[in-house]
This record gives sequence, C-alpha cells and structure tokens, in this order.
Amino acid sequence: MLARGIGLDIVTYGALISRLCAANKLEIAVEVEDHMVNSLSPDNMIFATLARAYFKAGNLKAALDEYKESLSQGFEPDVVTLTTLIDGLCKDGHLNEVKGHFSKSKANEVVYSALIDGMCKEGEFSQVQMLCKDMAEAGIVPDKYIYTSWIAGLCKQRDLVEAFRLKNKMVKEGITPDLLTYSSLIFGLTNKGPMIEAMQVFTDMLEKGITPDM
Repeated sequence: MLARGIGLDIVTYGALISRLCAANKLEIAVEVEDHMVNSLSPDNMIFATLARAYFKAGNLKAALDEYKESLSQGFEPDVVTLTTLIDGLCKDGHLNEVKGHFSKSKANEVVYSALIDGMCKEGEFSQVQMLCKDMAEAGIVPDKYIYTSWIAGLCKQRDLVEAFRLKNKMVKEGITPDLLTYSSLIFGLTNKGPMIEAMQVFTDMLEKGITPDM
C-alpha cells in the first residue's frame, strides 16, 4: 500500500507498526513511521509501541528518544507510555532514572510490578514496602508476580526469615506460590547451608503438584 502511494490513516499506521514490532521487524516499522510523518504525526500509542520495541531490542537510547519525542509533540504520558518506559528501564537496570518518571496518579499494577521487581533486584526493600503501601491506598492488591519478585530478592540477600514470612502471607491471601517462588526459597536455603530445610521445601512443592522444569 505504501509503495503504491495509498494513503493510510493514523489507526492503520498504528496497527501496521504494532504488527511489525511484534514480528521483530523494527527496522521496517521505523521506515513506516518515517513515511507516515510526511503526512501525519505519530500518536502516543505509536511512540509507546516503538519505545517498547527498542527496549526489547536493547536499544535504550532510541527508546528514550521516542519517549522524549512524544513529550516534545505535546503528549502527556499515559499509563501505557509510563508502563513501557518504567518496565524497559527496570529491565535494563536503570532504577535511578525510573524514579524520576514514576507517577502515583498514573501507576497501575503493571507499573508497580515492574518497579518493585527492579527494586527487589537492587535490594531496596524499604522502598518496596513503601510502594506496597501506595498500592494498598490505590486499591491495588499485590499479585503472585510481585510477591515472587520480593521473595527472590530477599533470598538473594539471604534474608530467609522475611522471605518465608512473605511466602506465608501470600498463601494466607489466597495466592498460590509457583515454581519460581519455591525455586527462590530452595536457592536461598541451599546457599545458606540448611539442606534439610531445602529438601522440606522441595517436598512441599512436589506435594502441591508443582514439578521442576525438565
């Protein structure tokens, strides 16, 4: 269609760029955006889609350039854009930069999950507790992903008492630990030494019907 000079509207461009990014054809998606700007300005969704694709490709600079361009175009960051930005920065280990973009008023469960996961990996558990309080005030309940990230971080720091306290807390709240949760606890126990306790956790995992990946 583009080669034939057929005009597309912003919705069609957005859908095309999204499909190309999903198919890992980022270079072509960028070419489509370049073609589009001759007649139309990208909307916030297109900026977010390309930023997400750049983060996935490991191109932090290009991802941030997309975000900054969206701001220069007058777009107010929405939940989708902020989620993309925070998740990408956390996965790339740029936690300090994330804090400058975080907004309570626009944070959803995905934003909190990404930020908490990044903080747990950095061992900033006091900040995690504050974020969980913010979540509770916003009516957002921590899910399995948040608990497991927290437990994994604690196990990495060898704080097994707190890790097991959280595991018991999530069970009381009706959240079932998964393979990653149990694996983190077993990893923490084996690193600290008590192999008997590690075997007990492993047996408990098997009794719950959770089996290790083969």
